[in-house]
Amino acid sequence: MFTSFITFGLSLIALSHLTNATLAPSYPEPGTKWTVGKEYDITWEDDGVNPSMQKGWKNFKIDLMTGDNMDQKFLTTVASNLSAATGSTSFKYTVPNVSPYSSIYFFMFTNEDGENAWTTRFAIVGEDNKEEAPANQIQPTGEKIPWGVGKLAKKTTLIDSDTSSGPTSQEESEQEMAAAPVELDNDNEISTMDEGESLSEGPVGKDRIKAAAIDLPNANVVSMSSMNYSNLTIPQLIFAITLVFFATFLY
Repeated sequence: MFTSFITFGLSLIALSHLTNATLAPSYPEPGTKWTVGKEYDITWEDDGVNPSMQKGWKNFKIDLMTGDNMDQKFLTTVASNLSAATGSTSFKYTVPNVSPYSSIYFFMFTNEDGENAWTTRFAIVGEDNKEEAPANQIQPTGEKIPWGVGKLAKKTTLIDSDTSSGPTSQEESEQEMAAAPVELDNDNEISTMDEGESLSEGPVGKDRIKAAAIDLPNANVVSMSSMNYSNLTIPQLIFAITLVFFATFLY
């Protein structure tokens, strides 16, 4: 009889906890699939049992869970210091990355009195929307409720390996070619690249030199093929004769 009395007392305690758990999670619901990185609403409502949700859930938290019914695994706290007394019935949550992508996750609500309420299991998937089947189809207690054990995972982000703001190798090559004073073409011709040049040609072995016109101090541009010696000063005349000498030598 004493044993029966204890059992009855424990039943009353359990019933009182059940009665006070007037908060009923409503979303996510069975078949819900949430994508990593996106924001969704976790919602709840009053189940209509006294005392009201506003009185029984003045301070509660929400945790993301996984595992079976008898051995629930904590993953992360979603929110804390929530209150139904304010009339709030939802909380926006950005889905974390997990492994595996499967319908083995659920939320557990816990108030300041230690009372709990749970959502059904729902799926978390990646951007490709692919979902693995739960590892287990039957609970350890025998119920046909699929379950598994997941974990939080780091989200992989592709980063461009070329983060330099400097010129590319192709741009550097083009800049080097533009800066070069001499260019060698396929006919073994060497020519200067400046615009507005007056050029004369003469064979040197197999090559041809295109000699640019010379800008003499205080004088007009003079070419080797036509020089007005009478207008030259002595230093200019010496310089011109030297050019003629080298031209004659090269021919």
